[in-house]
Amino acid sequence: MMQQLIHFSKITEINKEIVLGIGKFDGVHLGHQKLLSMIVKEAKKEGRVPAVITFKNFPVEFLLCSWEEKLALLRYWGIKVCIWCNFDEISHLSPENFLDILLEAGVKTIVIGYNFRFGKERRGDVKFLMKKSKEKDFSLIVVPSFKKDGEIVSASKIREMIKDGRIEKANKLLGRYFSISGKVIKGKGIGRKLGFPTANLFLQNSVCIANGVYAGWTLYNRKIYKSAIVTGISPTFNDNTEKFEVFLIDFPFTKKIYNQKLRVFLYKKLRAQRKFEDELQLQRQIRKDIEKINNLLEKVIPPDFK
Repeated sequence: MMQQLIHFSKITEINKEIVLGIGKFDGVHLGHQKLLSMIVKEAKKEGRVPAVITFKNFPVEFLLCSWEEKLALLRYWGIKVCIWCNFDEISHLSPENFLDILLEAGVKTIVIGYNFRFGKERRGDVKFLMKKSKEKDFSLIVVPSFKKDGEIVSASKIREMIKDGRIEKANKLLGRYFSISGKVIKGKGIGRKLGFPTANLFLQNSVCIANGVYAGWTLYNRKIYKSAIVTGISPTFNDNTEKFEVFLIDFPFTKKIYNQKLRVFLYKKLRAQRKFEDELQLQRQIRKDIEKINNLLEKVIPPDFK
């Protein structure tokens, strides 16, 4: 069954009995996956349809995945109906108004996380919903926090890890490799001059990733390439322009890929950026980086992009 996508303003048109999860689902991390599993399990038990209501856009420093990726992940975890809106479309609603809209649309079961807050000025919470569930006769399931290696999984923690370059830790909490997509744009040709032509990306989402050299993979034309990924400036050339560029190992760079979309998966930070005395030293270091990345990625499972 394909996922049904419906705007919040048309929620009454669903005409199905649904078990509804509510949340931002930013990144669809391990904690979210636990909540989604609960929605699907409850829907199956009650003979209802598993659904979520979520935001397409909301105030945050940066998103952990694109809208398209979020929808694909929700579908993968068994969600059949996705009700969506932008944050500013419903942020003015009181908790009472928001809940009444859901109940009028026929929602019988609501599934939320332990720290869920909603409505104008975030006045609605678990306590409010527990009280209303008795008054208005709907079921409420509160999913407790999910811990990985003793740490509560949250989108804000994952964002901080990515900003600090702790990609391996972020990947553990996401339950997959963190990825970002972008379009190939024309750069200054520095990589080509050094013998390592790179694809410079204009990123789809403005993401704060710590400057440095990373090991990872690039998806292009449904094929995965091991990659050296560089974020930040070019200190050796006194170029302070922030860039995100990838060198695709074993890719025939005689082929022009300008304006093509690439998806880059980050595995591990290799080193910080530094200024080299000359181009020759930089070339040697790049060669070492690529060799190290090649060997490193031979030992790990590449991303599943299907």
